[in-house]
Amino acid sequence: MSPDLGSTGRRDTVGAVLVALGILLLIAPALAPVQPVLYHESYDGTTANRTTLEQQGLTVISYENLSERGQELYVATLESGGRYTVPVGQGASEFPYPTEGDLGSAEDYRERSAMESIVIERPDDASLPPADENREAAEYRAREEVEGGEEESTPSEEEVQQYRERITRYDMMTTRTDTPPLSGTAHLVRMLALLAGAVAVGTGGYLLSSP
Repeated sequence: MSPDLGSTGRRDTVGAVLVALGILLLIAPALAPVQPVLYHESYDGTTANRTTLEQQGLTVISYENLSERGQELYVATLESGGRYTVPVGQGASEFPYPTEGDLGSAEDYRERSAMESIVIERPDDASLPPADENREAAEYRAREEVEGGEEESTPSEEEVQQYRERITRYDMMTTRTDTPPLSGTAHLVRMLALLAGAVAVGTGGYLLSSP
């Protein structure tokens, strides 16, 4: 018998506590399932104007017309590299947050895009985090439009810069309601709880069964 555990009675008590704690840790994830979160993603700019975007069924809203919470979430998304999540109930009223079920009911990609997208019209000379599309993409698009798609043609620096400005005038943002990824904190906490529960039950069972 381990001297740290003292008498048999004390060992049995510790074993029983560990088993009870382990069982609690094992069932806790089932009693508290992972809650969905609100996703905000901003990766793509567009060269289309406001009229064209609205004809495509997309909602266009000027940055200045966003609510204070909407501006806060948009800036946080840009500062986070294009993705930002918050708990349900902490989003902005002007952002759509369709569920996967809602998106699954869309008849085609265009309808799905309209359901989860909102276009932010950035003000001129805005002191906002950059939403620039990378240079390679801007050069490719400029070559397609300005040079007729000839691969050997190289647009000028001025043409590329003008194209980048057009791309970043309207920032495509998608928002949705979904569960966190498996690598997210919530899932990791659940896995740690299950692991700790299994260890506690195993250790407690060993102590209870020891002579």
